Amino acid sequence: MNKKFVLPLCICLLLQVSCSLSRKAEEDFFERPNIIFIMTDDQSSIVPSIQDAGFDFSDGNGIGIQSHPIGFNGDPAVHTPTIDGLAKDGMVFTRAYVSSSVCSPSRYTTLTGRYAGRCEGNSFITQFPPGQMTRIENNTELEENRENLPRLLQKAGYRTGFVGKSHIIDHHLLRKSNWLENGLESYDQDADPNLKEVSDKMAHNHQFWATRIKDFGFDYANGIYAANLKELNNDSLNVHNLEWKNRAALEFIEQSGDEPFFLYYSETVPHGPAPWIRNKGKYEYGLDANPRFTGEGLVSETLNEMPDREQIKQEVKAAGKDPDHAWLSWFDEAVGAVVEKLREKGKLENTLIIVTSDHGNYNYGKSTLYEGGVKVPLMMYWPAGIKPGSRYEELVQNIDYTPTFLELAGLDLNSVGQLDGVSLVKTLKGKQEPIHEFLFFELGFARGVMTKEWKYIAVRYNEDSEKKVREGRVFTGWNGHKYTQPYYIRNTHLGYHAALLNEHYFERNQLFNMMNDPEENQNIAESYPEKAADMKMLLIKSLTSFPGRPYGELVKPSDNMQSLE
Repeated sequence: MNKKFVLPLCICLLLQVSCSLSRKAEEDFFERPNIIFIMTDDQSSIVPSIQDAGFDFSDGNGIGIQSHPIGFNGDPAVHTPTIDGLAKDGMVFTRAYVSSSVCSPSRYTTLTGRYAGRCEGNSFITQFPPGQMTRIENNTELEENRENLPRLLQKAGYRTGFVGKSHIIDHHLLRKSNWLENGLESYDQDADPNLKEVSDKMAHNHQFWATRIKDFGFDYANGIYAANLKELNNDSLNVHNLEWKNRAALEFIEQSGDEPFFLYYSETVPHGPAPWIRNKGKYEYGLDANPRFTGEGLVSETLNEMPDREQIKQEVKAAGKDPDHAWLSWFDEAVGAVVEKLREKGKLENTLIIVTSDHGNYNYGKSTLYEGGVKVPLMMYWPAGIKPGSRYEELVQNIDYTPTFLELAGLDLNSVGQLDGVSLVKTLKGKQEPIHEFLFFELGFARGVMTKEWKYIAVRYNEDSEKKVREGRVFTGWNGHKYTQPYYIRNTHLGYHAALLNEHYFERNQLFNMMNDPEENQNIAESYPEKAADMKMLLIKSLTSFPGRPYGELVKPSDNMQSLE
């Protein structure tokens, strides 16, 4: 070969190899994104109609308005420019669901990829020994010695963080009567957090929970609530404080090094006390509450990483929106602070940000399997991995989060134990094919399945309750209301309102055409017996995957005990 061509050729080859390695390095970098999972509490994706705006739930304590969804769900009444911008530049999921519509089981499923009915926690198994029907409600917990999402991500080299509401561990410690014997400090319901001795006890309890949650796979934990605000057992602390939790989220990002990270960021809004409730013109549980009252008592310093609360209210007013929804703009600013911190640290491009809710509460769909309870808002933003303006209109469920995050972390899904969900990685890359033939739901005495067009709900009782129903026993519910059948779950307040606002609540077999009747007004099970039978078979298929768990006449104890053995 002529020498004058050798050097240029070598340089060309080196450049090609260099470019190839550069592309490979870039691809490897983008294959393991940071993940920030942000979740509200009790927020549906359904936009309330005009007549809902003054909805009274007829319990003497009407909440005044429905909890509105985020703007990207099509709600014109709210001001959420940050999240809406992320949704526009990311992917919106129009048919997103959770498998259980109360806090603990939904969170359990999110952090494990398993249905709540598969829980093996000591408390749950004590309540429902193998061979008995389960009654899923706020009784599921992360297991002490079983794999879950954060533990698996730690093994994959991720730094993991937990901020906000828990409600997924140590339910027995939510009862104040168990505090002292387990190392928690006690104080009176009306104790003043402004007093140092009171606030010190509250700070001690917060540190207890922050330390405890780390046992379940988290490297960092701060801004922790054991459960709902009321479980702090103090009147003054029964207020939302988004700045306090947001500071913890920003601290976690700030402390992150070169390794990828996962942050579980669980908000308390809009769960009660509703942040839009006004007393003497003030949003006493939300924007007008004492900004220094937190889950660890009184904090001495001002929390100023987010815009001033008055400024937020003024921005909502300037945008021509209803100030009663300013709580949602408050949350939007919290998400905005996270985005800015990521941008500052140079981590925004390769961070997957998810915004969703643990379940809904539209028309008290919470604690039911109706759309108001199980359908949730969901958007994902990831500049390095999602094409702007993407939409996915097929069925997805919270069982899918764990497999998605594990695959993004580079783990082999066949080696991580039982997963009920399906990875959304191909969906994020633009594939529009359905990933589910149907979805399965479980809550209390109710079970259900849904295809894209049809939903079937079954209501069956355990042996004791079924016997009482046959005998004509009367069940006493919330505020002394009488029923001939029990609520799905033991929480009578939720059961009463769910039964009041969802007319088919007690019906044994329910079939809805979701295309023609998305509000589930017409139970057509008797009019379409063949379709009802088909859907029932899908339900039985799901139920038989739970070894040793009977369900009425659909799955008898002998039907799946063999798989348990």
